Amino acid sequence: MSAEQNTRRKVMHFIFLQMALLQEILRVAKRYTKMMFFYQRNRIIDLFKENEQPEKERPKVFAAVAHITSVEESNNPEKATEKIERLRQTIDGLLTSFAHCDLTISIQTLPNRHVTAYLPEYQIKCIQIQEGPECDPMFVEFRLQEEFVERVEKFDWFLFIEDDIVLSDAFILEKLENFNRQSGYENAILYPNRFEMYQGTKRYIDLTIQQPLLWNQLSSVEIEGVKFAEFNNPHSAFYCLSRNQMKEWIKSGRIFKNQVVNVGLLESAATFCLLECFSIYKPHPSNLNYFEVRHYDSKYSKLYPEPESPYTLSAVNNSSNIPILKDS
Repeated sequence: MSAEQNTRRKVMHFIFLQMALLQEILRVAKRYTKMMFFYQRNRIIDLFKENEQPEKERPKVFAAVAHITSVEESNNPEKATEKIERLRQTIDGLLTSFAHCDLTISIQTLPNRHVTAYLPEYQIKCIQIQEGPECDPMFVEFRLQEEFVERVEKFDWFLFIEDDIVLSDAFILEKLENFNRQSGYENAILYPNRFEMYQGTKRYIDLTIQQPLLWNQLSSVEIEGVKFAEFNNPHSAFYCLSRNQMKEWIKSGRIFKNQVVNVGLLESAATFCLLECFSIYKPHPSNLNYFEVRHYDSKYSKLYPEPESPYTLSAVNNSSNIPILKDS
């Protein structure tokens, strides 16, 4: 290698060394600058902070939980383990979903026919136990409606729920208000879809119990990209009425009270008796999960197993053969 080539090579190495050094300095400087901006962010937020807004008035919600067990279960917590757990889950769901509200929880039951004494202490402190006079347990869900009537001027929302339904939706009131305001039907009310979790799948049970599944295309509505429809099986074991809706129901005379309108007394009290005054909608099959509640049991999934149903959902493809890696 000639002296000239050697000199050129040294010059090139020197130039690239300087470039590499400059690149590294810039990289470090960029990282340092990002860190400095990060550490100054709280000062920027404090500098441009918005004054605290006045606290919004909390909606007043009255939730009535229909709960009946056998006398044997009410006297023996070991035999009532399942009933205790499902009631606990139902109450926790209400406390979670309505934490931003003024919530009153009333357990509607009969003497010696409930397991409330075995609930966690924090739940016992936040519930009211309403033991009505002895009657056929099948009529308890009808009778609790009188609690709504008596308190119609004291609460903004009136929620009915059975003791095996778990709600987990902090936006339930916003969804109901939006539907009530924009559905275009004065007498339309929105019910949730029920689902069960069974063997890793989510099954929308009310869409498979009655076959074939039908919904009313004529009266279906779409609100802000979400579709709703009337179904041939509107049952949910859950409803939530605004004060105005509650007053409309009272005004109707409630002639369906204590009547088997469809299926049986429980289903009539929880759902079908409201049809005398309202049209019941649910989220359309194209957006089932917009408004939903969980049925704590899995009995309907066992009674109506439909692995090919479009309303049985799974987050993973269990049909594929996934290889199991073993340590060598």
